[in-house]
Amino acid sequence: MRKSHAQLRAGLNYDVLIDELRSDFQNIPDHRAANVVHKLPDILMSAYAIFALKYPSLLCFEQQPEVEQANLQRLFGIDKICSDVQMRRVLDEVNPDHLQELFPRRFELLKRTGIIADYRFLKKYLLFSIDGVHYFESKKIKCKRCLEKHHRNGETSYHHSMLGVAMVHPNRREVFPMGNEAIQKQDGDSKNDCELNASKRLLDRLLKDYSDLPGIIVEDALYANEPHVQKILDHGWDFIINVKPSSHSALFKHFEARKARGQVATLVLKEGKVEHHFYWMNNVPLNGNGNVRVNFLYYEEHSGQGKIKRFSWVTSLRLRKSNIYDIMQGGRARWKIENEGFNTLKNQGYHFEHNYGHGYNHLCNVMALIMLLSFLVDQIIQACNRLFNDIWTAAKAKNRVWERIRAVFMTRPINSFKELFVILADIYSVQLE
Repeated sequence: MRKSHAQLRAGLNYDVLIDELRSDFQNIPDHRAANVVHKLPDILMSAYAIFALKYPSLLCFEQQPEVEQANLQRLFGIDKICSDVQMRRVLDEVNPDHLQELFPRRFELLKRTGIIADYRFLKKYLLFSIDGVHYFESKKIKCKRCLEKHHRNGETSYHHSMLGVAMVHPNRREVFPMGNEAIQKQDGDSKNDCELNASKRLLDRLLKDYSDLPGIIVEDALYANEPHVQKILDHGWDFIINVKPSSHSALFKHFEARKARGQVATLVLKEGKVEHHFYWMNNVPLNGNGNVRVNFLYYEEHSGQGKIKRFSWVTSLRLRKSNIYDIMQGGRARWKIENEGFNTLKNQGYHFEHNYGHGYNHLCNVMALIMLLSFLVDQIIQACNRLFNDIWTAAKAKNRVWERIRAVFMTRPINSFKELFVILADIYSVQLE
């Protein structure tokens, strides 16, 4: 008998997901000779374990007591654990594209377990939120991929940034990373890369890896330009992109003129003490030349205390009374990649802004991708595993869960993550099913 989505989700745990990930690591090509002591899957899985167990640094990972080392070998399938120096040296030469390929494979799991269906927006679409994030900066440490910032006082700082993308939903807590695009100096280029250039590469990757998903790209005002919008449309996807009067003056002047003539559709909805004021117009030029036409939504949120928040978007979706509330929520869901994504990586144990190493080629990007893979697996567990959520509720903070996992991992022999979570359930007096 075919298993239901609920049964498939109930069967998901860290042991299953780590086994699948290790199997994928086996297929990543190793640039070294065949007779090496530390195999590439072991090194990749060791790096993954750093983020899965929320170690604050590579050095902390290397300095393991005997019990901890044995647990790493059993639970992560690591044959030989390498030094932090060896890990950095080997991962520096790994092509990040091979790790990018692992994200769509995790999305196949989201399809099988019905999570994709739960994330449907307007019954048929999926929201893909794209945003840039700055995750390392130093005035001393740098590599050839670093971006440079020249300050007014004559100093130069070096930093790494990336453009991330995640599947989000206005009413769902979990966000699911779909990969990233490094914003970095390209080979042979002395000039800084930028978000717009990275967005072209990221969009090409998304359209290659997720072309079967009915996507709506959700972005900030930086991307509300004709070439970018046209590229989304040419590939059959839709968009909801924030716009601002400062960057789209012609569009806002057109809106104000039509509003003054009574030619703008309006709607007011009350939700408790909050009033939602909508103003919209369809089929208007994005810029003054009119080459790309969009639908424009202006929205005000009136709170009971007299405060007003204002937002505005352009979208390829035709606006009508029946969908403007949902489209407003979709536009505001862009913040989920920041709030539930990047902020979690920075503040809840992943140490996103820590310098795990620059190397000479790809190390910084490779470590960021492995961190995102760990976060994606954690989000899948959070969405599917009832025991994890019960322990999280009892612990009252996710950081405490990670701390307790690491404490048990360091002090007690464990044969599986399933066994580890049974121990945690006992510690927090969580009843097992």
